[in-house]
Amino acid sequence: MNAGVARALRSCSAQASKNVPCPTKAIRAGSPTRGCGYGGASSGDGRRNTEAAGGTLAGYAARVPEWQERLTRDTHPTIRIEHELRYRLTAPLVRGAATWCDLGCGTGVAAAAALGDARAARVVLVDLEPDAAAQAVAELGAARAETLTADLSDETDLASLRELLLRADGGGVISCFEVVEHLRTFVPLLELLIDLAGEHDYTTVLSVPNDAFGTIENPYHLTMWGEGALEELRRMLPRDHVAAAQVPVSGSAFVIDGSAGDNSALTVAQRPSPVASHFIVAFGPRAAELRGVAAAEMTDLEGQRNWERQREANLAFHEEELAELRDYVHDLERRLDAGASGDDA
Repeated sequence: MNAGVARALRSCSAQASKNVPCPTKAIRAGSPTRGCGYGGASSGDGRRNTEAAGGTLAGYAARVPEWQERLTRDTHPTIRIEHELRYRLTAPLVRGAATWCDLGCGTGVAAAAALGDARAARVVLVDLEPDAAAQAVAELGAARAETLTADLSDETDLASLRELLLRADGGGVISCFEVVEHLRTFVPLLELLIDLAGEHDYTTVLSVPNDAFGTIENPYHLTMWGEGALEELRRMLPRDHVAAAQVPVSGSAFVIDGSAGDNSALTVAQRPSPVASHFIVAFGPRAAELRGVAAAEMTDLEGQRNWERQREANLAFHEEELAELRDYVHDLERRLDAGASGDDA
């Protein structure tokens, strides 16, 4: 990569991060070291697998609370389908590719559900958590998959990733979904991906959230993305890159005499100026092969109601606990002040 592009990428990094009043790591509950945990996680049997605080995730310590960043089979259907759809978008590229590499693979729940039998000849799964990548191997049924534990903001780890990918010829496809916003710096990763696209026939499909769409600032996102930051990023990518917007949809379906009939052809009515929940960019020799996709599934209203009630119960518990802590602190302050007054006398 030439020096001009590298400087521009660093300018893009500043554009993405300068508007983020990130809380310090000291006050991020469960905040990880070495960047941030990324990807989805599940116990494998559909159980909720993160306790309210300091819990475990698929048998190992949870660095990121499940309700915040981790995808499980218990995740709200809207969020789960949103994740799966990004992998469905890449499925035609993954199918038959020499290598498919999933950066921030998590435990593979979304990828396994979306890709089905679409498999590359070689699978490389990369995550900050080694146990997550190991579970992704099982979820995907990819017994011969290669795994790499890596912090994608660390240049040494990125060098290991590059070496691993280039062990085999033929290029391939790299998916990088909901990862970039978690990194201390995403510039070294983008430099690597652009180089792999231009010199080694790798096509990357990458997503970032539209933070203007969210109503609550996510303390686990170290950069903030919107249309302005996205445009800065696009100026740095190869000219033939492809950009897409992922937009939420709402709908309904009929079930007649117990059968939903043929609802496989999902029709999405267009509306002017839809608001994107996520932005997608793809670059590399196969980027132009991407085609629009949409997905929906029938809502488990009972399951959703239980999910919402559990969230409400957790919130009520923590609100009560916070009130008790405040009362304790105020009482302690009063006693300390009283003791100080006695000492002065």
